[in-house]
Amino acid sequence: MASPSTYGKRLIGLAGVLGIVSFTGVTEGPDAPLSAVEPLVGLWWLLAAVGVGLLVVARYQGASGGALPGTRPSLGHDRQDIIAATDWSRMGKHALRRSYGVALMLSAAVVMVLALALQEFFLAGVLVATALLGAIVAVLTWRGAYEIFDDHTEQFTIRAPDNFAAHSFHIALRQRAEDLGYVVSTNVSPTQGGRASAAAEDVFHAEGGFKANNRPIEQSQPLVPDLDDEYADSLLTVATLGAFLTVVGIMLVGADVGSATASVLGAVLVLVGGGVLAYDYAIRTREWAELACVEEGTVYPVAHNEFSADGSDGPFPVPETTTTETAAMLSVTVSAKCTPLFDEEELESDFESLVAAVEAAAEDCQFDVEGDAEELAYEESTPVDAEAN
Repeated sequence: MASPSTYGKRLIGLAGVLGIVSFTGVTEGPDAPLSAVEPLVGLWWLLAAVGVGLLVVARYQGASGGALPGTRPSLGHDRQDIIAATDWSRMGKHALRRSYGVALMLSAAVVMVLALALQEFFLAGVLVATALLGAIVAVLTWRGAYEIFDDHTEQFTIRAPDNFAAHSFHIALRQRAEDLGYVVSTNVSPTQGGRASAAAEDVFHAEGGFKANNRPIEQSQPLVPDLDDEYADSLLTVATLGAFLTVVGIMLVGADVGSATASVLGAVLVLVGGGVLAYDYAIRTREWAELACVEEGTVYPVAHNEFSADGSDGPFPVPETTTTETAAMLSVTVSAKCTPLFDEEELESDFESLVAAVEAAAEDCQFDVEGDAEELAYEESTPVDAEAN
């Protein structure tokens, strides 16, 4: 089942297409070529709002590990999404989207020139929006198309009567990523994100993990690099230039100056200023790395009974204390990827540290049941439900 973020992105994409169709006016009026779908096209804003709402829900679930009432936390990625062996699927999807984005951008730009030559200014505006949409798709897919740097899978089993703290294990891995300087964006405990087995109520199919990002943000490039003044360098930047051009363009478009030339110039300045701001953002945030983890397997609770060494009255021994712990069979996969500008040696060191943390946390979160021979003869480790019955 797809995650809420996937449905949200699909709805926003559909809303964008319907919005462009609505903007062209081909559905308005009884004689319009697409008048039959006018009611659906008119709901583009509702689809966009629902899509944004789903993205907010996915963001809440991923960042906090919580869930809305009646739902369970969603990790948002599977093991096949973070290992190099199946990375062709993700890379191919990005390549397909980028090719269509570039084709849409170039085609709309060429036809826009013809529309301007024919003085079809409304159509030219629609084609500008279409070209921008294609450019956005191409840029976003280009920035996201980076191959998996490395991956590692660790499998371990803790059987009853030994016990395992699955949630503490997850916390140890997540905190190790945070100690390495990564900010956790998706976080679901394996004891929270799974579901009960259909075959046995006391068996839990665990599914959890996290994604953590390291994205250092640089200062905006100064317009005059040779200045030695710290304050001038922070004021006269590419970001300042982009914001200034955008604000001036908005003023010329919105102000009643009585000149079509001023309005056209204002629109051009808005586009140029927005392009400068986009360039500034892309340059300052182009270095990033990601550590991802998927924890999946089987977790089952056991009731650990401790008996008195002196025994007890009656035909059957009565436990003095009963503690509920868990045993587990888990498969943990960690992976790393980064942009070409990120220091690969640093990422490799971080990845090796996370791999070592998997082994250390698995050992630290396992508890051995100890006792002398007489006690062990009476000790039991049974499923909680069976013990209750």
